[in-house]
Amino acid sequence: MSGIYSNRLRNRALNALRIAENIDDYDLAMFLIEQAVQLYVKAVYFELFGVKIRGHGIRELLGFLAKDLESQNYKELARRLRDFVTENRDVLITLEDAYIESRYGEISYDINDVSVALRTARDLITLLNDIIRNVKLG
Repeated sequence: MSGIYSNRLRNRALNALRIAENIDDYDLAMFLIEQAVQLYVKAVYFELFGVKIRGHGIRELLGFLAKDLESQNYKELARRLRDFVTENRDVLITLEDAYIESRYGEISYDINDVSVALRTARDLITLLNDIIRNVKLG
């Protein structure tokens, strides 16, 4: 697949994470972390399957990726991805909520929320990079 689009999304994701790490506005940081994760998952999906997936629910996007990895007989990688979602469910839900709440809601985030979200985002990116290294399609 063309690397231009997936590289663009991945770079945007990493830039959003970098900004989130360095700002004092925790609500905006959470929004940026959510955007980073969303963009990175979409970049990986496009790189592997050549399809631009729509939506913004992180768990839903990861579910699409896991399902399609499994359909290509990458069952162990799909299992690892599903296990990650299960183990990090609460943080992923918080990030999904931050998509709206950080801008319009009454929820405020703090440094602890941001720290946990950043760690989870980095762990997910590590897992997604491992999936890219191990999947050979087409």
